[in-house]
Amino acid sequence: MPSKTKNIPPDKREEIVLDEVRKALQGLMFGTVTIVVQDGIVIQIDRTSKQRLDYSALERVSEGEGI
Repeated sequence: MPSKTKNIPPDKREEIVLDEVRKALQGLMFGTVTIVVQDGIVIQIDRTSKQRLDYSALERVSEGEGI
């Protein structure tokens, strides 16, 4: 079964990939963007976002300093 991806011109594929990578990076503060390549063609983009918790204010309150 022929791949539909290989029928798209390389310049157009590159434009699509760069647009998708930009979308994956948009708003990402902490995390990773993983690009999976097969036979020289990007086939998958994974985005993992991490949320950092800041407990510094809580420590000050528990030590009697207040907020």
